Amino acid sequence: MRRAPTSLPNPHERLAFLEGLRGLAALYVVLGHICSLADPSYLAGQKSKAPDWFQSLASYFSYGHLAVAAFIVLSGYCLQLSLFQSQNGKVSKLGKFYYRRAKRILPPYYACLALSVLVCYSVTSHQHGMPFDLYLPVNSETVLSHVFLVHNLAYGWMYKINGVLWSIAIEAQLYVVFPILVAFMNRAGRILPVVVSGLFTAWAVTSLPNAPKMYAWYVPLFVVGMAAAHYAYRPHLRIGPQPFLAKVLCLIALFSTTKAIHSGQLIESDIPFGVAVASLCYFATLQPRTALSRVFSLRPLVALGYFSYSLYLMHHPIMQVIYAYRPKSVQGPEAILTYLADMLPLTVLGCWVFSLLFERPFIKKSVPRKLSKYDVFTLGSLPIQVFVPDSPSAVTAVVEVESHSKTSN
Repeated sequence: MRRAPTSLPNPHERLAFLEGLRGLAALYVVLGHICSLADPSYLAGQKSKAPDWFQSLASYFSYGHLAVAAFIVLSGYCLQLSLFQSQNGKVSKLGKFYYRRAKRILPPYYACLALSVLVCYSVTSHQHGMPFDLYLPVNSETVLSHVFLVHNLAYGWMYKINGVLWSIAIEAQLYVVFPILVAFMNRAGRILPVVVSGLFTAWAVTSLPNAPKMYAWYVPLFVVGMAAAHYAYRPHLRIGPQPFLAKVLCLIALFSTTKAIHSGQLIESDIPFGVAVASLCYFATLQPRTALSRVFSLRPLVALGYFSYSLYLMHHPIMQVIYAYRPKSVQGPEAILTYLADMLPLTVLGCWVFSLLFERPFIKKSVPRKLSKYDVFTLGSLPIQVFVPDSPSAVTAVVEVESHSKTSN
C-alpha cells in the first residue's frame, strides 16, 4: 500500500502554485488584448505607426498562444492529479467524470457565449477595423458551431463572436478523449503515450490542411501534462523523484522557446514552452517551499487563478464595451497607460462578478471546515493530494513501500 511520507508539503501550497500559474497566464492574455486594442496594426497586417516605446512594450505581450499552451498543459496535469486523489489514477465512472467536467466548464461557457453575442450586436458591429472584424459576422452558422463546441474545426468559425473561445472547444474535445489517454498511460507507461501523441501531431500537421489552425499539437502538450503528474505522484522506482533534472529541462525548454518564438510557426514555440510548464509543475510539486514555487503562489496571482476561467472567457467582451464608451480624448497607442489604469481593473472586476454568477455556483464545494490562508483563493481548485517525497529518506521510503507492494501483488 502506498503511504504518504511524513515530510509531505502542504497540499494547499501546491494548489496555490497551480492557481497562480493559471492566474498569470490569464492576466497575460488580457494584457495582450489591451495592447491590440490600443494598436491593432499587427492584427491588420500593417506596419505599426505607434511610438517606439509602445511597440517595445507591446512586443512583450504578443505571445498569447504561449499562455494558451500553458493552460492545456495545466489541464492535463491537474486532471491527472485529481484522479490520483480519488481513484488511484484511473477513471472508474465515465458518466460521473463527463458530468463533472460538463458542470465545471459549460455553464460559464454558455453564459459567456450568450453575453458575447449580445456584445457583438450592440457594440462590436458598430466598430470598425481590427480586432472587431475578427468576431463578425454573427449568424446561425457561427453560433451553432460554438454551441456544439466544434468551431475550432473551421477557420471561418474559429474566432467569431469571442476570439478566445476556440481554445475552449479544443479543451472540451480533450476532455472527451481523456479517459482513453488515462487508460493508455496506466497500461503502457508514461513515455509511449507522449511519443504516440507526438507522432499523431506530426502526421496531422503534414497531412491535414486545417491542422495548423486546429492546434493538433495541443494533444501531446495535454499528454505531457498528464505524464508530468504521473512522475510527480509515482516516481520511477529506481531513480526516484528528480526535481533538479526537471529544473534543467525547464531552462532548456525555455531557451528553445526564445529561439523559436520568431519563426512564425506556433508549433515550434508552443511545444518547448509546454514542456517548460510541465517541468515547472513537476518541480514545484516536489519542492513547493522553494523561492521559485512561492513566487507563483503569491496571493494576488492565486486570487486571479481562482477565477481565471471567467477572466479568460469574458475579458474581451467587457473590454470592447469599455473601449466603445471611452472618452473621445482616449485614442491610439498613447492611451495605453489610461487603458492599463482604467480598462484593466474594470475588466478584472467584471470577470470576477461574472465568476460569482456563472462559475462559482457550479464548483464542487468540498472544502475543509478550517480554511488556510491559501484556501480563501482556491475554493474552485481541483482536489489534489499528491504523495511525493520531500527528502532523500522519504524517497527511500516510497521506493521500499512500492517495491514491497509490487512484490506482494
